Amino acid sequence: MILDIEQQKDKVIISYYNEEGVVAFKQYPIKQFQNWYVCGEKDRGVSDKYKNWDGRPVKLGNSRQYNKFGLTYFMNSLPERDKKEILAYNMPKTYFVDIETEIVDGFPKAEEAKTRILSFSIITPDRKAIVLGLEDMASDKIKKIEDDTNEYFKDFDQDWTFTYKKFESEYDMVYTFLMKFLPKFPMMTGWNFINYDWQYIVNRCKILNIDISEVGMTQALDRKDSRPLHIGILDYMQLYDKYDRSVKVKESNALDFVSGQVLGVKKIKYTGGLQDLYENDFVKYIYYNVVDSILVYYIDQKLKSMEVLLTLSNITQMPLYKAASPVGVTESLIARKLLESGKRIGVEYTEEDNEKDGKYAGAFVKEPIKGYHKGVASFDFASLYPSIMRQFNISPDSFIEKVKPSEVEARRKNKEVIVCDNGVVYSKDDSMLRMILGDLYGQRKDYKSLSYDYFTKAEKLKKHLKKL
Repeated sequence: MILDIEQQKDKVIISYYNEEGVVAFKQYPIKQFQNWYVCGEKDRGVSDKYKNWDGRPVKLGNSRQYNKFGLTYFMNSLPERDKKEILAYNMPKTYFVDIETEIVDGFPKAEEAKTRILSFSIITPDRKAIVLGLEDMASDKIKKIEDDTNEYFKDFDQDWTFTYKKFESEYDMVYTFLMKFLPKFPMMTGWNFINYDWQYIVNRCKILNIDISEVGMTQALDRKDSRPLHIGILDYMQLYDKYDRSVKVKESNALDFVSGQVLGVKKIKYTGGLQDLYENDFVKYIYYNVVDSILVYYIDQKLKSMEVLLTLSNITQMPLYKAASPVGVTESLIARKLLESGKRIGVEYTEEDNEKDGKYAGAFVKEPIKGYHKGVASFDFASLYPSIMRQFNISPDSFIEKVKPSEVEARRKNKEVIVCDNGVVYSKDDSMLRMILGDLYGQRKDYKSLSYDYFTKAEKLKKHLKKL
């Protein structure tokens, strides 16, 4: 499963998760990056083997790096043994992290990070709780936190161990976390982690003069969120909000509400402010920090929301961070489907490589009738857009023309085409998207059948065990 693809001046570096759930790497030297471009029939270098998706001629042109489609073709050209290893469906070992910050004159903003980070709570895959802090803690207090933690989560029938490490300064603590702990995390996550915890850490490092680029293997950072490339960092709150369907009414995305709904267990309660707790009851403060992280651990154990994104990455053969984009997923599936028919996606010479995705019109929203109403109903149609796309064969390669509203009925007399109410005319020949959606629907049916088989076997096994 691909984590990152980094293009340097003369090579491509691919990071992926191996069978042990840790990050592995492969590097490939590149003499010259090339992408496919749309051209004229008589242009020099025009391909006699491939055509653009719409039938226009294409040719290879030199570039500073592969564009998004060029990466698809590059990955497809790798040795089969390498592809099998890189694309294998392996789950990363995941660490759950939560920071607590000093509170002075209101809760600190992540974009400013004016106050100190007071503690890091780290939860390992083998149920070890590790806290980095700035205050002394006696061994009996450490044991108390471990005992209280196990008592708090006793209904989950799992034992936890607790370790505390004290640092002389915030700089030492943050530096140690970034340089000693983070490089060992194949995947790191937490609740509201990207928009708060990680952003706070990044901005705090600027104040402390810590260079985050030193964390990663290649010293490269993601331009969007300053994540060291080849280190997995996800926000579990975002994953829950986007992919979870178990909580029917999401009144709030606050950890306290979600853990109560999903686990039946909430955050630790305390009186006064969190800064007062730090100053007056440091042991409970650290205990509070630990419980927050463990709650996210158990939410993941219950919901498996992260696996949805990981599965998307696996199906589309895209780097993990690209698989969250619906446009990116669609483009990847189209590019790989076209590979099967010997076609390419060429860009116009006027377009720059890696041009950012444009904005597209969203769904139609009917203007509501203003006022107070009784008996309001809401309908959510499952897989509505994919079903419509298959029904009307909607796809760029099947598009023929758009006629005026007055011409719709006359155009429908031609049984060789599909005419939509808005006047858009499509061919009846199976399009790229219809074939892709058909493949996905087929896989979905197979997996649902397999899931039902395993569920039936599990139920039979439970009944058998009860009799023993």
